[in-house]
Amino acid sequence: MVTLSKECKDHLEKALGNDDPSEKDFHIRQVLQACSGSTFSGEPNRDSPDN
Repeated sequence: MVTLSKECKDHLEKALGNDDPSEKDFHIRQVLQACSGSTFSGEPNRDSPDN
């Protein structure tokens, strides 16, 4: 089961509730950046150069 952090959920909800495309883009990018270093479950991403 995939789980997202509260921060990611908050950004996705803000993206869904916003009519401005640039604001939607901002919130979606925040989620992608937050998840880029790890998997959704919180385990380290084995493909990351830091691991």
